Amino acid sequence: MAGDTGRELAELLHPVPPEQFLAEYWEKQALHIRGTPGKFAGLFDRERFDRAILHANFDRPAPSSFGIRAFWRNRHGLYAAMEIEPHQVREAFSSRTTICVNDISAGDAGLARFAAHIKRQLHLSTPVHFSCYLSPEGEGLDTHYDARHATILQLSGRKQWRYSRLPVSHYPARNAIVEQDGRVRYADGKLVKEVPPPDESQFEEVLLEPGDVLYLPPGCWHNAKANGESSLALTMSCSTSGFMSVLVPELERVLQQKVEWRALVPACLDASAQAGKMPEEARRFISSRLHELHELLGKLASDETEIERLWRRASGSSPSLAVAGQVPASALKPEEVLLRTEPYPLTYAQRPGPGGVATVYLYGNSVEVALPGDALPLVRGLASRERFKVAEVEAWAGTSLERALELLGVLLARGLLRREAESSAAEPPAPATASHPD
Repeated sequence: MAGDTGRELAELLHPVPPEQFLAEYWEKQALHIRGTPGKFAGLFDRERFDRAILHANFDRPAPSSFGIRAFWRNRHGLYAAMEIEPHQVREAFSSRTTICVNDISAGDAGLARFAAHIKRQLHLSTPVHFSCYLSPEGEGLDTHYDARHATILQLSGRKQWRYSRLPVSHYPARNAIVEQDGRVRYADGKLVKEVPPPDESQFEEVLLEPGDVLYLPPGCWHNAKANGESSLALTMSCSTSGFMSVLVPELERVLQQKVEWRALVPACLDASAQAGKMPEEARRFISSRLHELHELLGKLASDETEIERLWRRASGSSPSLAVAGQVPASALKPEEVLLRTEPYPLTYAQRPGPGGVATVYLYGNSVEVALPGDALPLVRGLASRERFKVAEVEAWAGTSLERALELLGVLLARGLLRREAESSAAEPPAPATASHPD
C-alpha cells in the first residue's frame, strides 16, 4: 500500500467508497471489507514490529500512549495483563501470550504518516494512531467493547472475530468487559449498570485473513482468537475525547495570556476557611474567572470566522506530516517552480473587514498563517494549484510580482510551499503550464 498519496482512506476502504463509509457505517455499525493478501504490502510486518518497539523510546521519550502489554489466561481462566519491556516480547510470545503494543506508530514513521493522512482525509479533530496485536494460535481477547473507533487491518495469519453489528452504547465513557459471571464491568472492576450483558448468539462472525479490514464503532461488543497460526494485526483508532479536545486548547491559548488565569486561586488559612463558609477572596476570584470564560465562549459562538478557525486548526493539524519551512537562501526568481508541500489543497478562512476582507487565514503543513486581506486573490489561486511557476503568479494573484514574491516567501518559510529544485519527490510532477481554474 503506497503512502503519501492523499488517497490512503480510499485505498484502505476499497471497494467501499469513503462517502458510503461515512454515511452508513461511521459511528453507526460494524463493517467487514474482504481484501487481498497483498493489500497491506509495505505498510507493516513482523520485522518492522520488532524495530518499532525498540525505536519508540530510542532517540526521544516515547509518548505516554506507547506501551507494551502481555495478556494471558490465569489459573481461573481469566485474562490477566502486565506491562513488559521490548526485550521481553519474544519470550512472552513463546509462552502463548498475546502481545499488545499501544501506539506502535510512535516507533514507526511510516505508520505515523499513514495515520496522519487518515486523520486529514476524514477531517478528524483528534489524533489517529495504530496499535498492534501479536497473538499465538488460539489466543486473543475475550468479549469486551472499546470506547474508541477501531479499524482492524489483518497483516498476517488469520483471526476469528465475533462481534455485535451495532454499538450497545453510543460513545461509552470507558472500555468494558464481560466477566465469567456474565456481568459487565469496567477495566477497573466497577460494575456497569447501564449496559446489559450481550447476547452472543446474535454476534456476527468472520475470519479475518491478510488484507481484510474490520471497522467497529465505539461500543461494539467483540472477541477475537488467532485461527490456525499466529496472527499479526494493526488496530487504527482515534481518540474519543470529543469536543473538549478541540475547545480546551483554544481556551488555554487565549486565557493563559492573561495573568489572572495563570495565577493560583487565593491561598487562605484555616480561620478564614470555616465549614459552611467560603473565603470571600477565593469566591470573587473563581466567580470572575467563570464570568470571563462565559464571555469568551459567547464571543466564540457568535463569531463565524473564529468557529471556522477552531475547526480548521483541529482538523488540519497532523504533526507527523509537517515539514520544516525553507527560509529562502536566495531571492525567488521568476523561472523557479514552487510546489505545494502536502497532497491536499490549501484551505483558508476569511475575516470580513470594513471594505472587504481584513485577514485571510491559510492552512497547510499543520500551521495557520494569517495574511492581510489583499492576499486573498493569491490565496484563492494557490488553493487550486499543486505546482506553478513564479512568473505566472502576477497573472492570477491580483497584485504586483514584487508583492506576490513577498507573500510566497512567507509561505515558503512556514512550509506550505517548497521549491521544486529542493524537492525529493520520486515522480516527476505534472507540467507547470497546466491550466487551473481560479
